[in-house]
Amino acid sequence: MKLIRKILLLCAMAAISSCGELFEFETDKPMPDGLTISHHEIDLHVGDFIDFETTLNPDSIVASYYWTVKGDEEAVELTGRRLRAVKPGRALVVVEAQSLNIDNTVEVAADSCYVNVFEWVECEPGEFLYETVLYSSLVVDGIQMTDSLGGTRLVAVVDGEVRAEAEMREEHDIPYLRMRIKGNWPGEKASIECYVPNKYERFVFESLELDGGTYGTLSDLKRYRGKSRNYGK
Repeated sequence: MKLIRKILLLCAMAAISSCGELFEFETDKPMPDGLTISHHEIDLHVGDFIDFETTLNPDSIVASYYWTVKGDEEAVELTGRRLRAVKPGRALVVVEAQSLNIDNTVEVAADSCYVNVFEWVECEPGEFLYETVLYSSLVVDGIQMTDSLGGTRLVAVVDGEVRAEAEMREEHDIPYLRMRIKGNWPGEKASIECYVPNKYERFVFESLELDGGTYGTLSDLKRYRGKSRNYGK
C-alpha cells in the first residue's frame, strides 16, 4: 500500500508540474537593441557600386528593412542594398529595421552612411607644353603599394581631369611609382590623389606645381601615406 501511495503521489506531482508548463506563455518578444550598417562614410567613383551589409542585435529578430536616400538623391541609385554612384555629389543612405511588437506597436532601429561621389575624367590627347615627372612610393594602411597596385590608382588631377597615372616600375632592385604629368603652362597645379576601390576611399595628398621639373629620385622617393577611416577597427 505504501508503495502504491508513493507512486500515486509522484504521478500527481508530475501532473501538477506539467499543468504549470501548459499555462506558460510569452508576454513579450525581443526588440531591436541596435542596427549597424557595414560602412558609415564611403567614397565612390562614378560608375562604382557597393552592396551594404547590416547587423541587427539580437540577430534572432524578424524585421523588415527600409532603405532611403537623403541629401543629393541624384548622386546615387539605390536598388535594395546595392548602391551605385551616378554623378558627383554627397548623399546619405539611411536603413531602418522595423519589428512588430506583440501589442502591434512597431520598434525601429536605424543607421546611416554618407556617400561622397567623385569623377575623374581621362585626359584627351592634345598639345601640352610641359611634362613634370614624379617618382614616388605609396603606403595604404601600412601596406606598401609599389609591389602591386591592384585596383588602386595614384593619379595627378587638374580640374577633374587625370593628367597622369602612376606606373609601377623597378630599377636597381628599387620598386617605385612613376608619373609623367602633362602641363599647359608653368605653375599649373595638379592634385595628387589616390583611390582604393576595395576600401571605398579616396585620398588627396598634395598640390604639385607642374613646372617641367622632376620631383623625387630613386634614392629619395616622394612618400605618400594613407590611412583609411576603418583602419584598425
